[in-house]
Amino acid sequence: MLKLNTQVSIVSSLLDSMRAVRCAILMVCFSLFMPSGFAADADPLFQTHKILELTLKGPLKTISRKRELDVRYPAVLTYRDEENETIELKVELEARGNFRRRRSTCKFTPLKLIFNKNHTEGTVFENQKKLKLVNQCDPVNRKYEEYLMLEYLAYRVFNEITPLSFSVRLANITYEEVDSKRKPRRNLAFFIEHKKRLAKRIGAKQLKIQKSSAVDIDSRHLNQGSLFQLLIANVDWSATHGKQEECCHNYKLFRLADERLLSIPYDFDLAGIVNAKYSKPFVGMGQTSIRKRLYRGYCRNNYLLDENIEMFNNKKAAILALYQEFPYLSDRKKKAAIAFINGFYKIINNEKRVKRVVMNWCHKSTMRIME
Repeated sequence: MLKLNTQVSIVSSLLDSMRAVRCAILMVCFSLFMPSGFAADADPLFQTHKILELTLKGPLKTISRKRELDVRYPAVLTYRDEENETIELKVELEARGNFRRRRSTCKFTPLKLIFNKNHTEGTVFENQKKLKLVNQCDPVNRKYEEYLMLEYLAYRVFNEITPLSFSVRLANITYEEVDSKRKPRRNLAFFIEHKKRLAKRIGAKQLKIQKSSAVDIDSRHLNQGSLFQLLIANVDWSATHGKQEECCHNYKLFRLADERLLSIPYDFDLAGIVNAKYSKPFVGMGQTSIRKRLYRGYCRNNYLLDENIEMFNNKKAAILALYQEFPYLSDRKKKAAIAFINGFYKIINNEKRVKRVVMNWCHKSTMRIME
Protein backbone atom coordinates (compact mmCIF):
# COMPACT_ATOMS: atom_id res chain seq x y z
CA MET A 1 0.00 0.00 0.00
CA LEU A 2 1.25 3.48 -0.78
CA LYS A 3 2.14 5.70 2.15
CA LEU A 4 0.78 9.05 1.08
CA ASN A 5 1.76 12.22 2.86
CA THR A 6 -1.69 13.77 2.77
CA GLN A 7 -2.67 16.89 4.67
CA VAL A 8 -6.26 16.41 5.65
CA SER A 9 -8.29 18.33 8.15
CA ILE A 10 -8.79 16.63 11.52
CA VAL A 11 -12.37 17.83 11.43
CA SER A 12 -12.97 16.04 8.12
CA SER A 13 -11.53 12.79 9.46
CA LEU A 14 -13.61 12.91 12.62
CA LEU A 15 -16.81 13.65 10.73
CA ASP A 16 -16.30 10.79 8.31
CA SER A 17 -15.38 8.44 11.16
CA MET A 18 -18.64 9.30 12.89
CA ARG A 19 -20.58 8.67 9.69
CA ALA A 20 -18.74 5.38 9.19
CA VAL A 21 -19.79 4.17 12.64
CA ARG A 22 -23.44 5.11 12.01
CA CYS A 23 -23.55 3.19 8.75
CA ALA A 24 -21.36 0.22 9.69
CA ILE A 25 -24.14 -2.33 9.45
CA LEU A 26 -25.26 -1.04 6.06
CA MET A 27 -21.75 -1.06 4.61
CA VAL A 28 -21.01 -4.55 5.92
CA CYS A 29 -24.17 -5.79 4.24
CA PHE A 30 -23.20 -4.20 0.95
CA SER A 31 -19.56 -5.25 0.95
CA LEU A 32 -19.79 -8.77 2.36
CA PHE A 33 -23.15 -10.30 1.64
CA MET A 34 -24.20 -9.05 -1.77
CA PRO A 35 -22.80 -10.08 -5.13
CA SER A 36 -20.88 -7.29 -6.85
CA GLY A 37 -23.26 -4.91 -8.59
CA PHE A 38 -26.44 -6.43 -7.17
CA ALA A 39 -28.61 -6.23 -4.09
CA ALA A 40 -30.71 -9.01 -2.63
CA ASP A 41 -33.87 -7.35 -3.96
CA ALA A 42 -32.59 -6.40 -7.42
CA ASP A 43 -35.30 -6.31 -10.07
CA PRO A 44 -35.58 -9.39 -12.32
CA LEU A 45 -34.10 -7.46 -15.26
CA PHE A 46 -30.85 -6.92 -13.38
CA GLN A 47 -30.47 -10.24 -11.56
CA THR A 48 -28.30 -11.69 -14.31
CA HIS A 49 -25.93 -10.54 -17.03
CA LYS A 50 -27.30 -13.03 -19.57
CA ILE A 51 -28.01 -11.20 -22.81
CA LEU A 52 -31.66 -10.52 -23.64
CA GLU A 53 -32.98 -11.33 -27.11
CA LEU A 54 -35.72 -8.80 -27.93
CA THR A 55 -37.79 -7.44 -30.79
CA LEU A 56 -38.89 -3.80 -30.69
CA LYS A 57 -41.57 -2.78 -33.20
CA GLY A 58 -42.65 0.84 -33.54
CA PRO A 59 -42.36 4.14 -35.44
CA LEU A 60 -38.59 4.26 -35.04
CA LYS A 61 -37.95 6.30 -38.18
CA THR A 62 -40.38 8.99 -37.02
CA ILE A 63 -38.81 9.17 -33.57
CA SER A 64 -35.32 9.59 -35.01
CA ARG A 65 -36.58 12.17 -37.51
CA LYS A 66 -38.44 14.36 -34.99
CA ARG A 67 -36.31 13.73 -31.86
CA GLU A 68 -38.87 15.48 -29.66
CA LEU A 69 -38.70 15.12 -25.89
CA ASP A 70 -41.80 14.09 -23.92
CA VAL A 71 -43.65 12.84 -27.00
CA ARG A 72 -44.71 9.19 -26.70
CA TYR A 73 -45.23 6.67 -29.47
CA PRO A 74 -46.91 3.24 -29.15
CA ALA A 75 -44.68 0.21 -29.72
CA VAL A 76 -44.50 -3.52 -28.98
CA LEU A 77 -41.65 -5.29 -27.18
CA THR A 78 -41.41 -9.05 -27.66
CA TYR A 79 -39.16 -11.76 -26.20
CA ARG A 80 -39.20 -15.43 -25.23
CA ASP A 81 -39.12 -16.34 -21.55
CA GLU A 82 -37.27 -19.22 -19.92
CA GLU A 83 -40.11 -21.60 -20.86
CA ASN A 84 -39.73 -20.43 -24.49
CA GLU A 85 -43.12 -18.75 -24.33
CA THR A 86 -43.53 -15.58 -26.39
CA ILE A 87 -44.09 -12.53 -24.18
CA GLU A 88 -45.52 -9.45 -25.87
CA LEU A 89 -45.63 -6.14 -24.03
CA LYS A 90 -47.25 -2.96 -25.23
CA VAL A 91 -44.89 -0.10 -24.46
CA GLU A 92 -44.40 3.54 -25.37
CA LEU A 93 -41.24 5.07 -26.76
CA GLU A 94 -39.71 8.50 -26.27
CA ALA A 95 -36.61 10.15 -27.66
CA ARG A 96 -34.24 11.08 -24.84
CA GLY A 97 -30.78 12.44 -24.15
CA ASN A 98 -28.94 15.67 -24.82
CA PHE A 99 -25.65 15.33 -26.68
CA ARG A 100 -26.55 12.00 -28.25
CA ARG A 101 -29.96 13.27 -29.34
CA ARG A 102 -28.25 15.67 -31.74
CA ARG A 103 -28.29 14.59 -35.40
CA SER A 104 -24.61 15.47 -35.65
CA THR A 105 -23.84 12.88 -32.95
CA CYS A 106 -26.27 10.01 -33.55
CA LYS A 107 -28.22 8.85 -36.59
CA PHE A 108 -30.44 6.76 -34.30
CA THR A 109 -31.62 8.77 -31.31
CA PRO A 110 -31.42 7.26 -27.79
CA LEU A 111 -34.72 5.81 -26.57
CA LYS A 112 -36.72 5.59 -23.39
CA LEU A 113 -39.21 2.75 -22.90
CA ILE A 114 -42.35 3.35 -20.82
CA PHE A 115 -44.13 0.26 -19.47
CA ASN A 116 -47.57 -0.35 -18.01
CA LYS A 117 -46.59 -1.87 -14.65
CA ASN A 118 -49.91 -3.74 -14.48
CA HIS A 119 -48.87 -5.76 -17.52
CA THR A 120 -45.26 -6.59 -16.57
CA GLU A 121 -45.89 -8.77 -13.52
CA GLY A 122 -44.18 -12.13 -13.90
CA THR A 123 -42.02 -10.90 -16.79
CA VAL A 124 -38.37 -9.93 -16.87
CA PHE A 125 -39.57 -6.29 -16.88
CA GLU A 126 -41.51 -6.60 -13.64
CA ASN A 127 -41.35 -3.40 -11.52
CA GLN A 128 -40.20 -1.34 -14.49
CA LYS A 129 -42.04 1.83 -15.46
CA LYS A 130 -39.42 3.80 -17.37
CA LEU A 131 -36.14 2.48 -18.73
CA LYS A 132 -33.33 4.18 -20.61
CA LEU A 133 -32.14 2.18 -23.59
CA VAL A 134 -28.60 2.94 -24.70
CA ASN A 135 -28.78 2.00 -28.35
CA GLN A 136 -26.25 2.17 -31.17
CA CYS A 137 -25.82 5.73 -32.48
CA ASP A 138 -25.10 4.55 -36.02
CA PRO A 139 -26.84 1.20 -36.60
CA VAL A 140 -24.64 0.21 -39.57
CA ASN A 141 -21.23 1.33 -38.32
CA ARG A 142 -19.25 -1.31 -36.44
CA LYS A 143 -17.26 1.34 -34.57
CA TYR A 144 -20.42 2.55 -32.83
CA GLU A 145 -21.13 -0.95 -31.59
CA GLU A 146 -17.64 -0.97 -30.07
CA TYR A 147 -18.28 2.38 -28.38
CA LEU A 148 -21.52 1.01 -26.97
CA MET A 149 -19.90 -2.15 -25.59
CA LEU A 150 -17.01 -0.22 -24.02
CA GLU A 151 -19.47 2.10 -22.29
CA TYR A 152 -21.48 -0.91 -21.07
CA LEU A 153 -18.31 -2.42 -19.62
CA ALA A 154 -17.53 0.86 -17.83
CA TYR A 155 -20.81 0.45 -15.92
CA ARG A 156 -19.81 -3.13 -15.13
CA VAL A 157 -16.44 -1.97 -13.81
CA PHE A 158 -18.10 0.39 -11.36
CA ASN A 159 -20.47 -2.44 -10.36
CA GLU A 160 -17.33 -4.37 -9.40
CA ILE A 161 -16.12 -1.46 -7.29
CA THR A 162 -19.40 -0.93 -5.42
CA PRO A 163 -23.03 -2.13 -5.48
CA LEU A 164 -23.94 1.52 -4.92
CA SER A 165 -24.02 1.97 -8.69
CA PHE A 166 -26.37 1.76 -11.65
CA SER A 167 -26.99 -1.80 -12.83
CA VAL A 168 -27.10 -2.52 -16.57
CA ARG A 169 -28.43 -5.33 -18.78
CA LEU A 170 -27.21 -6.16 -22.25
CA ALA A 171 -29.72 -6.84 -25.04
CA ASN A 172 -29.63 -7.96 -28.65
CA ILE A 173 -32.54 -6.13 -30.28
CA THR A 174 -34.27 -6.63 -33.59
CA TYR A 175 -35.75 -3.27 -34.60
CA GLU A 176 -38.83 -3.34 -36.82
CA GLU A 177 -39.93 0.01 -38.25
CA VAL A 178 -43.67 0.34 -38.86
CA ASP A 179 -43.20 3.70 -40.59
CA SER A 180 -40.82 2.63 -43.36
CA LYS A 181 -40.14 -0.24 -45.74
CA ARG A 182 -36.66 -0.78 -44.32
CA LYS A 183 -35.84 -4.37 -43.42
CA PRO A 184 -35.53 -5.21 -39.70
CA ARG A 185 -32.07 -4.62 -38.31
CA ARG A 186 -30.35 -6.18 -35.33
CA ASN A 187 -28.09 -4.28 -32.92
CA LEU A 188 -26.71 -4.59 -29.43
CA ALA A 189 -27.97 -2.20 -26.76
CA PHE A 190 -28.24 -2.05 -22.98
CA PHE A 191 -30.77 -0.97 -20.36
CA ILE A 192 -29.82 1.23 -17.40
CA GLU A 193 -31.49 0.78 -14.04
CA HIS A 194 -33.96 3.60 -13.36
CA LYS A 195 -32.88 6.00 -10.63
CA LYS A 196 -36.03 5.29 -8.60
CA ARG A 197 -35.41 1.54 -8.75
CA LEU A 198 -31.78 2.08 -7.76
CA ALA A 199 -32.94 4.20 -4.81
CA LYS A 200 -35.30 1.43 -3.67
CA ARG A 201 -32.58 -1.21 -4.07
CA ILE A 202 -30.09 0.63 -1.86
CA GLY A 203 -32.67 1.93 0.62
CA ALA A 204 -32.28 5.56 -0.37
CA LYS A 205 -34.29 8.54 -1.56
CA GLN A 206 -33.50 10.28 -4.81
CA LEU A 207 -32.82 13.99 -4.34
CA LYS A 208 -33.92 16.69 -6.76
CA ILE A 209 -31.78 19.64 -5.79
CA GLN A 210 -29.65 22.03 -7.84
CA LYS A 211 -26.30 21.43 -6.17
CA SER A 212 -24.52 19.88 -3.23
CA SER A 213 -21.08 19.90 -1.65
CA ALA A 214 -18.32 17.34 -1.36
CA VAL A 215 -18.58 17.96 2.38
CA ASP A 216 -22.09 16.50 2.40
CA ILE A 217 -21.42 13.47 0.20
CA ASP A 218 -20.18 10.16 1.56
CA SER A 219 -16.40 10.51 1.28
CA ARG A 220 -15.48 6.87 0.75
CA HIS A 221 -17.95 6.32 -2.07
CA LEU A 222 -17.11 9.68 -3.67
CA ASN A 223 -13.40 8.87 -3.60
CA GLN A 224 -14.06 5.47 -5.15
CA GLY A 225 -16.05 7.14 -7.92
CA SER A 226 -13.29 9.69 -8.53
CA LEU A 227 -10.69 6.94 -8.93
CA PHE A 228 -13.06 5.03 -11.22
CA GLN A 229 -13.42 8.12 -13.42
CA LEU A 230 -9.62 8.31 -13.55
CA LEU A 231 -9.49 4.63 -14.57
CA ILE A 232 -11.79 5.18 -17.56
CA ALA A 233 -10.33 8.66 -18.26
CA ASN A 234 -13.63 10.51 -17.95
CA VAL A 235 -13.74 14.20 -17.08
CA ASP A 236 -17.30 14.87 -18.26
CA TRP A 237 -18.86 14.91 -14.81
CA SER A 238 -19.53 16.77 -11.60
CA ALA A 239 -20.65 15.02 -8.43
CA THR A 240 -21.86 18.27 -6.87
CA HIS A 241 -23.17 20.57 -9.63
CA GLY A 242 -25.23 20.27 -12.79
CA LYS A 243 -25.88 22.16 -15.99
CA GLN A 244 -29.63 21.83 -15.49
CA GLU A 245 -31.97 22.32 -12.55
CA GLU A 246 -31.43 18.84 -11.13
CA CYS A 247 -27.99 18.05 -9.74
CA CYS A 248 -25.61 16.75 -10.98
CA HIS A 249 -23.73 16.53 -14.28
CA ASN A 250 -23.73 12.81 -15.16
CA TYR A 251 -24.27 11.98 -11.48
CA LYS A 252 -27.47 11.37 -9.50
CA LEU A 253 -27.85 12.34 -5.86
CA PHE A 254 -29.40 10.09 -3.23
CA ARG A 255 -29.93 10.25 0.54
CA LEU A 256 -29.57 7.07 2.57
CA ALA A 257 -31.55 6.31 5.70
CA ASP A 258 -28.60 7.34 7.88
CA GLU A 259 -28.62 10.79 6.16
CA ARG A 260 -25.49 10.18 4.09
CA LEU A 261 -25.63 11.59 0.58
CA LEU A 262 -24.45 9.47 -2.32
CA SER A 263 -23.55 10.84 -5.73
CA ILE A 264 -23.65 8.00 -8.27
CA PRO A 265 -22.15 8.33 -11.77
CA TYR A 266 -23.59 7.37 -15.15
CA ASP A 267 -23.10 8.21 -18.86
CA PHE A 268 -19.54 7.30 -19.84
CA ASP A 269 -19.54 7.60 -23.63
CA LEU A 270 -17.09 10.54 -23.59
CA ALA A 271 -14.55 8.59 -21.53
CA GLY A 272 -11.09 7.92 -22.94
CA ILE A 273 -11.53 4.17 -22.65
CA VAL A 274 -14.48 4.43 -25.08
CA ASN A 275 -12.63 6.86 -27.36
CA ALA A 276 -15.75 7.66 -29.40
CA LYS A 277 -15.36 9.40 -32.73
CA TYR A 278 -17.62 12.25 -31.61
CA SER A 279 -15.73 12.94 -28.36
CA LYS A 280 -13.32 15.86 -28.09
CA PRO A 281 -10.72 16.77 -25.44
CA PHE A 282 -11.85 19.11 -22.67
CA VAL A 283 -9.23 21.74 -23.52
CA GLY A 284 -10.40 24.07 -20.76
CA MET A 285 -9.38 21.43 -18.23
CA GLY A 286 -5.97 20.98 -19.83
CA GLN A 287 -6.86 17.80 -21.69
CA THR A 288 -4.91 17.47 -24.95
CA SER A 289 -6.39 14.09 -25.84
CA ILE A 290 -9.60 12.31 -24.81
CA ARG A 291 -7.33 9.49 -23.64
CA LYS A 292 -5.41 11.75 -21.26
CA ARG A 293 -6.27 11.04 -17.64
CA LEU A 294 -7.12 13.99 -15.40
CA TYR A 295 -8.08 13.50 -11.76
CA ARG A 296 -11.14 15.48 -10.64
CA GLY A 297 -11.60 14.08 -7.13
CA TYR A 298 -11.62 16.09 -3.91
CA CYS A 299 -8.57 16.88 -1.77
CA ARG A 300 -10.56 16.48 1.45
CA ASN A 301 -10.91 12.75 0.63
CA ASN A 302 -7.21 12.11 0.02
CA TYR A 303 -6.89 10.37 3.38
CA LEU A 304 -8.96 7.55 1.85
CA LEU A 305 -6.62 7.03 -1.11
CA ASP A 306 -4.54 4.30 0.54
CA GLU A 307 -7.49 2.06 1.35
CA ASN A 308 -9.25 2.68 -1.95
CA ILE A 309 -6.12 2.06 -3.98
CA GLU A 310 -5.75 -1.23 -2.13
CA MET A 311 -9.38 -2.04 -2.95
CA PHE A 312 -8.86 -1.24 -6.65
CA ASN A 313 -5.82 -3.51 -6.64
CA ASN A 314 -7.89 -6.30 -5.09
CA LYS A 315 -10.51 -5.80 -7.83
CA LYS A 316 -8.00 -5.71 -10.70
CA ALA A 317 -8.33 -9.36 -11.72
CA ALA A 318 -12.14 -9.16 -11.76
CA ILE A 319 -12.07 -5.92 -13.75
CA LEU A 320 -9.69 -7.31 -16.37
CA ALA A 321 -11.75 -10.50 -16.58
CA LEU A 322 -14.78 -8.42 -17.64
CA TYR A 323 -12.89 -7.50 -20.81
CA GLN A 324 -11.05 -10.78 -21.32
CA GLU A 325 -14.24 -12.84 -21.16
CA PHE A 326 -16.55 -10.43 -23.00
CA PRO A 327 -17.70 -11.99 -26.30
CA TYR A 328 -18.88 -8.81 -28.02
CA LEU A 329 -15.52 -7.09 -28.51
CA SER A 330 -12.78 -7.97 -30.97
CA ASP A 331 -9.49 -9.26 -29.58
CA ARG A 332 -7.85 -6.04 -30.73
CA LYS A 333 -10.30 -3.91 -28.77
CA LYS A 334 -9.97 -6.13 -25.72
CA LYS A 335 -6.18 -5.81 -25.74
CA ALA A 336 -6.40 -2.04 -26.19
CA ALA A 337 -8.86 -1.68 -23.29
CA ILE A 338 -6.80 -3.91 -21.00
CA ALA A 339 -3.63 -1.96 -21.83
CA PHE A 340 -5.47 1.27 -21.04
CA ILE A 341 -6.65 -0.06 -17.69
CA ASN A 342 -3.14 -1.25 -16.86
CA GLY A 343 -2.04 2.36 -17.41
CA PHE A 344 -4.29 3.37 -14.53
CA TYR A 345 -2.73 0.73 -12.28
CA LYS A 346 0.75 1.99 -13.15
CA ILE A 347 -0.33 5.38 -11.81
CA ILE A 348 -1.95 4.31 -8.55
CA ASN A 349 0.88 1.92 -7.65
CA ASN A 350 3.61 4.53 -8.03
CA GLU A 351 3.83 6.99 -5.17
CA LYS A 352 5.36 9.77 -7.26
CA ARG A 353 2.72 9.42 -9.96
CA VAL A 354 -0.08 9.40 -7.38
CA LYS A 355 1.24 12.69 -6.05
CA ARG A 356 1.64 14.20 -9.53
CA VAL A 357 -1.53 12.87 -11.19
CA VAL A 358 -3.93 12.62 -8.25
CA MET A 359 -2.95 14.78 -5.31
CA ASN A 360 -1.70 17.74 -7.33
CA TRP A 361 -4.93 17.85 -9.37
CA CYS A 362 -7.56 17.30 -6.68
CA HIS A 363 -10.34 19.82 -6.04
CA LYS A 364 -10.29 21.81 -2.82
CA SER A 365 -13.66 22.26 -1.13
CA THR A 366 -14.86 24.49 1.71
CA MET A 367 -15.00 22.64 5.00
CA ARG A 368 -18.01 23.01 7.25
CA ILE A 369 -19.45 21.03 10.11
CA MET A 370 -22.82 19.53 9.20
CA GLU A 371 -25.63 19.82 11.70
